[in-house]
Amino acid sequence: MKRPLQQTILFAMCVGTGLGLAHAEDSHLKLKAETSLSYDNNLFRLSSGADPMLTIGKSSASEQIGVTSLSLTFSTAMSLQRLELAVALVDYRYQSFDYLNYTSYNYNAALRWGLTPTLHGSFISERKETANSFSDYFGLKQSNIRTETSNRLDAVYEIDGPWRISAGVSHYSQNNQQALVAGGDYTTTSLEAGISYVFGTGSSVTFNQKSAKGQYLNRVLVAGSTFDSHFDQATSDVRVHWVMSNNSTADFYLSYVNQAHPNVPERDFAGLNSGASLNWLLTGKSSLSLAQSREFAAYAANNVNYSQTDRLSLGPTWQMSPKSVVRLRQEWARIVYLGTPSPSVSPSQRSDFTRDTALSFYWQPDQKLSFSAALQNAVRESNQTGLDYNSKQLSLSAQYSY
Repeated sequence: MKRPLQQTILFAMCVGTGLGLAHAEDSHLKLKAETSLSYDNNLFRLSSGADPMLTIGKSSASEQIGVTSLSLTFSTAMSLQRLELAVALVDYRYQSFDYLNYTSYNYNAALRWGLTPTLHGSFISERKETANSFSDYFGLKQSNIRTETSNRLDAVYEIDGPWRISAGVSHYSQNNQQALVAGGDYTTTSLEAGISYVFGTGSSVTFNQKSAKGQYLNRVLVAGSTFDSHFDQATSDVRVHWVMSNNSTADFYLSYVNQAHPNVPERDFAGLNSGASLNWLLTGKSSLSLAQSREFAAYAANNVNYSQTDRLSLGPTWQMSPKSVVRLRQEWARIVYLGTPSPSVSPSQRSDFTRDTALSFYWQPDQKLSFSAALQNAVRESNQTGLDYNSKQLSLSAQYSY
């Protein structure tokens, strides 16, 4: 029997966190190939009472997923300028449900520019394609690929000593192959400005103000409709990074979000997002991360305006040897769905509880070759019939870099 391969694409650079290309100091050009095989016993996130034969036409919702990928990264620097590029071709193959097969093309490009040592910034362009999770998409007999593109230009000016001011403009677009119940196709254009104070210890305090205008794609405004075609969002954000010691750091944030809909004000919502995280190096070979957050986000359905998610996560890491690492991540979340677009529509009163566990092992016998294995369990319990699920996944992968 032919066994498909499964692989998750790993970008060699993480532009969003400012990490840059892996080993960019040593190599300007890197080619990477990865392949892995995964097994999911409940790909479609069916509830325990669902009959797979009626919903997906097969006796089981389990699946083996194979993915192979080829990626190329390049970096070069000249004076204060640095160029970083990463492109990847990823092929996903499903053994039993081959209508879900797809090949994605992803890229990530960044120009780190500097006019002077105190005036610098970046231009970032990114594109990625992923399959929507079946926990949110109910068209079980159709593929639904999400394409996201973003472009961002920002600048930072180091005024004097510890003070920094920043500004940025960005454009984001999200398109789905099939319509979703909530979180459909849209674009946003954003402007933001901020000020930071950086202490000599590395700790910092940052305030940022962001204004965004959004447009829902493929949506025509109809008289009497409870779905708007546009929205405006303002975000006031305060973040604190605290270097507590050589072995521990903490991060805190408060972010007030106000989303307004000019044609359907019943969809408006506002909330105070907040979060705290701790990263603690316990010993030279072990560390622990803790995080807690509350997030308000748009969720436009027939009887829902937005969601509130309270999340708690725990993540210990153990470096078994210089070439091997074991990680455990446990996350709990409670999601409630709030608001109503019309007084005549009863609120949904939906509430979900999710629990996600992941145990992973990473081994790198040499600089070019690495292997990994992961065991995951995803559980959702809901007060709405048919929305609960329990899924177990196992994946094995190998990666070669040149």
